[in-house]
Amino acid sequence: MSGLPARRRKPVALLLAAAFPAALLGAEPPPGDRRVEVSSDLTVVLTGGEISVEARPLEGEEPADFARRLARDPAGAQGIVAGRPSAARPVVLPFGLLADAARLAAVRALFPSDLRSRDGWLHVAVADEPLSSVASWFTSGAANGPDLARANGLGATIARRGTTVRIPVELLAPPFKDEPAVDGEEAPPLTFAEDGAGRHAVYRIRQGEALYSAVVVRFTGRLHAEDVIELALKIALRSGIDDVHAIPVGFPVKIPLAFLSEEYLPPEDPRAQELVRERAEAAQFSRPPAARGLSGVRVVLDAGHGGRDTGTIHGGTWESTYVYDVTCRLRKLLLERTRADVVMTSKEPGIGFGVPDRDKLPNRQGRVLLTNPPHALTDPTVGVNLRWYLANSLLGRPGKDRKPIPPDRTVFLSIHADSLHSSVRGAMFYVPGERFLRERFGRRGAVYASYREWREQPVVSFRKKDRVEAEGVSTRLAESLLGAVRQAGLPVHRFGPVRTHVVRGGREWVPAVLRYNRIPARVLVEISNLGNAEDRELTRTRAYRQAMAEALLGGILEYFGAEEEPPAAAVAAKAPRPVAEPFGPWPEAHGPWPETKTKRPAKGGGRGRG
Repeated sequence: MSGLPARRRKPVALLLAAAFPAALLGAEPPPGDRRVEVSSDLTVVLTGGEISVEARPLEGEEPADFARRLARDPAGAQGIVAGRPSAARPVVLPFGLLADAARLAAVRALFPSDLRSRDGWLHVAVADEPLSSVASWFTSGAANGPDLARANGLGATIARRGTTVRIPVELLAPPFKDEPAVDGEEAPPLTFAEDGAGRHAVYRIRQGEALYSAVVVRFTGRLHAEDVIELALKIALRSGIDDVHAIPVGFPVKIPLAFLSEEYLPPEDPRAQELVRERAEAAQFSRPPAARGLSGVRVVLDAGHGGRDTGTIHGGTWESTYVYDVTCRLRKLLLERTRADVVMTSKEPGIGFGVPDRDKLPNRQGRVLLTNPPHALTDPTVGVNLRWYLANSLLGRPGKDRKPIPPDRTVFLSIHADSLHSSVRGAMFYVPGERFLRERFGRRGAVYASYREWREQPVVSFRKKDRVEAEGVSTRLAESLLGAVRQAGLPVHRFGPVRTHVVRGGREWVPAVLRYNRIPARVLVEISNLGNAEDRELTRTRAYRQAMAEALLGGILEYFGAEEEPPAAAVAAKAPRPVAEPFGPWPEAHGPWPETKTKRPAKGGGRGRG
């Protein structure tokens, strides 16, 4: 995207100037030291140590919503609305006037190498940057520049290009202080070269490393056994390696750029630049509203597979059996320790949502999806499509108190266990990457038409705002879950545990339960890799499954900035007997729901199902 001509931008600045002081508004940015075009809707400019943004409403975004997303305070938002922003009317605002999420988006775009560490923010200077400017971006003000100099042992007031400046936690301002810390390993020592076969990255094998895990899994994003083995052989051939099991320490392994994940590509590569823009755009939607004790929050829990669809099976361990147990444990914790409205998408007849006190679990194939009418899980394709139809039906339905639950207070977790190369361990988290989402999608056929959830909305559509928001808030939720799992000391995949898509068999895609789901904050959680013997043994223990459920609870609480707050059970026990539910009896999970237009049945004539 190139900026609109000045003659088309100036009227907006004049309109905004009438709404609030011009000194705060910021004029049209002059040609800058650095200009990053994130998308057709957002451009970030750094000039003279000052950051500003040029923004337009996303497709399908109302001006008032756009203003609230962009502006730091109500006065700023009112000024933006007064300027009548549109695709043809960009708004230009300085960094100081931006909302926290917009600040984060601007920094992500300008400084893609920055990250939040455990002891602060690590900022990599992209030019010779005054420490006063760095302080104005990341702390409460430019006056903290001398503090940054002392914290980094710098005798000068300028951070030279390429210098890493550590901003201590105690100096960080929101939103940087609130970002999850990254527990990444040291930056991989990749170099880049070119020979007769083309451009490639070079990685020198270290002591104890294997081509499969240290190179293929780490740098290419391939995780499934057949993909890892196939690509390892291609890289070995490209590198002149005769025996993949006997590579000398220091041997230069050549990885063609076509195989590299975007985050490891050289900065000038178009794919790497597109990844930076994608992450910056999604960062605009990374902050949910706080919810005390998860009051007013709905958590939709989806245990993967079930019924005749066992999911992956390794060593006699059925994925469907053990992920259902984790999901039921998480449901129990949420109901006992929070005020959340909890909904399960499926139920196992005979045991219901019970949590057995045993390690090895019996396998069952009777699970049904809680659609209206209930769906027996016999066909995996139909089952997964009805899951997202059910999730979309749940979005916006009233809670137990009959009050609406807005989309930004609704989260969806689909819980699975992976089947990957045996060298891969630990939990992973998938979110819906914006570039992998379609604008419209629907299924046809009598197999779907008999369900109310399908009839409510046979075709689902996504505006640009919906797609960008979904990646942003889902990534934030996934990072909160990841942080909680790490804090619990549970195994986590070493390289890129939060991913926007699956790579398998030469294809890239988002799982259907996320791809067509309209709940903005939605994450597919892989609790372990059943293809790894250690992970498999852990998954078969109740202690691990309980610890994972506890960690996922902690991640949901962190996402909403909440603490545990159990329902007032003791107070409820002394309260007058509640009036019977008008649609009762309700199922255990308070859903699915009756038709919204159904008349109240006569006393004793409830229509709900268990």
